[in-house]
Order: sequence, then C-alpha cells, then structure tokens
Amino acid sequence: MYPPRTPPRNGFGRCDDCDRAVLWCTTTANRVAIAIDPPEDATGNQAIHIDTEGRYWARQLTQARPKVEIREVLRRPHIASCPVGRARAASRRRTTSRARTGVRPVRWQR
Repeated sequence: MYPPRTPPRNGFGRCDDCDRAVLWCTTTANRVAIAIDPPEDATGNQAIHIDTEGRYWARQLTQARPKVEIREVLRRPHIASCPVGRARAASRRRTTSRARTGVRPVRWQR
C-alpha cells in the first residue's frame, strides 16, 4: 500500500528558504500549500479566507472572479518577497525551458 498522504501545511509558520514568518494556505484550485505574506495588502492577488474548521484557503484573483468576496482578505504571495525563493524559481524556469526547446531530429537528419 501507499503511505498515507500528509495534509498540506496550514496556518502560521516559517519559510523554508529565508526563515521569515509566513501564512501557509491551501489553494482552492489544486489543493497544494502556498506561502503567503501575513500582513494584509490591498495590492495583493491572493484572496484568503478561513473555513469553519480553522483552515486557511487561498484563491487567486482572476477575470472570472476579480473582486474580494465576503470574509476574504487580500494578501501577497511570499514568493514575491522571498529573496532565496525568487532566485530559485528563476533558475528553475531557465533550466526547464532549455530542456523543452528543440526538436528531435528525424532519421535522415542524424
């Protein structure tokens, strides 16, 4: 059997990279943990709300739902302010894009 799936982190904690205080939320789209900066920010793009069991949920503002709804607060994702995380994400984007470029040669080109 497979080991039991651990639930995503939720609540206040620390960033693994820079050790700053963050709010761990579960995304409503695909149920993964995302680090959010704790202070409220009117320029943020993450709408955070708490359910009845005390779990924090994050939803990104989209064209379909561009405004904050009842009991939601706007905050910014931590990756936007984390110095280590931004550099790591940028290097990951560079390496993955290189791996996907180019085409496999056909038999007569080898």
